[in-house]
Amino acid sequence: MFGSLAEKLFGQSYYARYALIVSLCQAFAVSVLEGFVLAVHTKAVSEISQFESKVKDDPTLLQGFTDIYAQGRSMTIYHVLFIASQFFQLVICVDALYRQNTIQLIALSLFIFAGLSFSAIQVYQSTSLIVDNGITSSIQDLIIQQNDTLPKDAVPYEIVIIVVMLMSSISFAYLAYKLYQEFGWSIYKKIGADMAMRDRYKMYQIFIMLLKFDVFFFLSFSIQFLALVVILEATKEILQHVILSVLTSTGMIIVGFWGVQTERKVLMYLFMLGCCVAEGYFVWKIVDVSVNPEKYHGTRIFVTFFLSVCLALGIVTFTISFLCLKNFDKGLKYHLSRSRSLSSQGGGRDAIIENSRAFSLETVNRHTQRWSID
Repeated sequence: MFGSLAEKLFGQSYYARYALIVSLCQAFAVSVLEGFVLAVHTKAVSEISQFESKVKDDPTLLQGFTDIYAQGRSMTIYHVLFIASQFFQLVICVDALYRQNTIQLIALSLFIFAGLSFSAIQVYQSTSLIVDNGITSSIQDLIIQQNDTLPKDAVPYEIVIIVVMLMSSISFAYLAYKLYQEFGWSIYKKIGADMAMRDRYKMYQIFIMLLKFDVFFFLSFSIQFLALVVILEATKEILQHVILSVLTSTGMIIVGFWGVQTERKVLMYLFMLGCCVAEGYFVWKIVDVSVNPEKYHGTRIFVTFFLSVCLALGIVTFTISFLCLKNFDKGLKYHLSRSRSLSSQGGGRDAIIENSRAFSLETVNRHTQRWSID
């Protein structure tokens, strides 16, 4: 297994090797730098928390302190999620290269550019946590008197992160374009010249890719919601969130993956039903955020953002699942199962089984041609 993985990742074109190197370097460099940012930010939030005893007798100052502390506390979770996103993009990159999934490579490029946007946003968060945020200047002055750089000490690290993300975003976009051209022949070998079958395979690839990104965004929302909101509420709401968000989302993703792989319509119907339940929950939470803003103090903007992304992903996933369902029993399952069989019988090498004989396929540049599923 590991030999086959190494052969596919390191034995193919140099564009694939460079893409993996870019992804590895980005994951390592950004995670380390963001770790420094997290450490500085955690220290800043800890120092800010000490002002509660100094302002508790002044309602105006206390309200200002509450706003600052809530925002600072919520930002800690997003630093952790940003680090987690680096490992997620690395896993997605390895998976896309192993399976030669061009759709997934394109989606990953967009995901990395989104990470670049967040790296720029967090600079604004650091510089506006205490100043220029509409809070009375008295509490700001009180905090700045103790530490005039708090929490701007993290800005140098954040600037370097922006530079790293910008370089990796541009590099990976170029490499994804080159790999898109290379992997096109692989799809032709698996599916053939039938354009209708290739369109079905494309829908299958998009659906599998969406399920993987659903996992990240659904779990990211669940983690931040539990950490920033629900954990402070009653046990009843914790149970509601775990059942409706975590279990339902995870269960429906597993059912969807299983259903599209085996072309079982019952499983796809269950998946689509799960999508509807999850979408209803996300809409309910968006309304709750709007109606009860005090409950989401310091987290409202980001919770609304993640809820919106999850809602949009759910709608797109539901639509693509319907299109995949329409393609059942039209021959795609045969091509996918044959690809698995050829890969396993080839012992990690690419082969076509024809008349009970195996023939190795070589590319023009003498690299072994790759076979994969999605």
